[in-house]
Amino acid sequence: MDCNAVSPREAQSQDAVLLLGNYRPTITLVRTLKQLGYLTMVGLGGGEGEAERSRFADEAWDHPPLEEQETFIDALLGLLAERPDIKVVLPVAEGFVRLLADIADRLPDDRLYATPTARHVKLLLDKFGAYALAEEAGIPVAPFAQVDSYEELTSEADRIGFPLVIRSLVSAQRLGQKKALTVDSEDGLTRALPAWPAGHRGLILQRQVRGLRHNVYFAAQKGRLVRHLETLIERTDHPDGTGLAVEGRSVEPDARLLTHTKRLLGLLSYTGIGCAQFLVDRKHGEVHFLEINPRVAGNHAIAEAAGLQLGELAIRLADPATGEIAPRSGQAGLLYAWTYGDIRGLKAALAQGDISAGAAMRWAARLAFLAVTADVHMTWSWRDPMPTLCLFARQLGWKGSGGAASTAMATQRGTAG
Repeated sequence: MDCNAVSPREAQSQDAVLLLGNYRPTITLVRTLKQLGYLTMVGLGGGEGEAERSRFADEAWDHPPLEEQETFIDALLGLLAERPDIKVVLPVAEGFVRLLADIADRLPDDRLYATPTARHVKLLLDKFGAYALAEEAGIPVAPFAQVDSYEELTSEADRIGFPLVIRSLVSAQRLGQKKALTVDSEDGLTRALPAWPAGHRGLILQRQVRGLRHNVYFAAQKGRLVRHLETLIERTDHPDGTGLAVEGRSVEPDARLLTHTKRLLGLLSYTGIGCAQFLVDRKHGEVHFLEINPRVAGNHAIAEAAGLQLGELAIRLADPATGEIAPRSGQAGLLYAWTYGDIRGLKAALAQGDISAGAAMRWAARLAFLAVTADVHMTWSWRDPMPTLCLFARQLGWKGSGGAASTAMATQRGTAG
């Protein structure tokens, strides 16, 4: 297996879609959009990579790092000027979604940008603003606060009370290696965060509510829900249940979550795809709103497997000429797994001393079982194995391009066989 080799593609004249953010949902999107007749172009940054290895990927764009914002913007605008065949730009990773919202007035207006409006993106990626919106809509939200200094952090923690969940104000940022920190006391807070975390302009504190996370994948047209699928997250890549989902299943929709999602989307007159997340305490019957992500969700493959067609709808909903879309719900009862993330999480937990040897063995047994029994895998496909094989080669120590300039696809165009 040569993960550096990418076969040249035969040139064709097709409408192209540019995918920005190269991580696991990008692999699914490349497969979906190629089947719809698009020439697919994958940006090489913004994730763990390897979507460019797909047999359905026609091109790769080796762009400047997103952190070099003005350089990236100049490169993007230059690419769009040079390539009028790129009819659609679809930002996948959150950083690109946020950036396109920030520069919406600088983008050429003869393309489709498969993302919700800049106003909706900015509102919903502001977690504090999203919580306020949910409260306005009468949706339960656990007590929360936004802080921007260590003094405020300790003061608001005392006011809200423990246990607490602490997240970055920018959801793509991590606190250490974690998406969120859980602290159960003042001493625990001091141990977890002895000082203000470097590089964070703000934090969100929220009273911890016990329960399981439920995702509602959706598409909406002018505030009307036209697609929905509810999934239950059963395990994540961290032993404490925070972090990224590695195991879950699609379930029959909870009427309360569906009502809350409809209410929020209607209040916003939202158009586009996204994912609403709730915490459900089955023991006490409580539901709490967590967030709405105005973008492609990380475990997008389950939504596609369940029949939602969100990749296609992200583009159709960006076109004002699209007629009324008939509503549809997704298939319940599908078990999904993200084996790559599961293994990565197990390795990290062992390296950091977060689990015992016995717990590690149980974790390994579970992920191995799911690898052969899950109905849906986040990256794996027998028809298109290379992206996943290259991801696993990296787990074994292979030093591939990972989105660097060494790929031979940077200027190739054409079609996958």
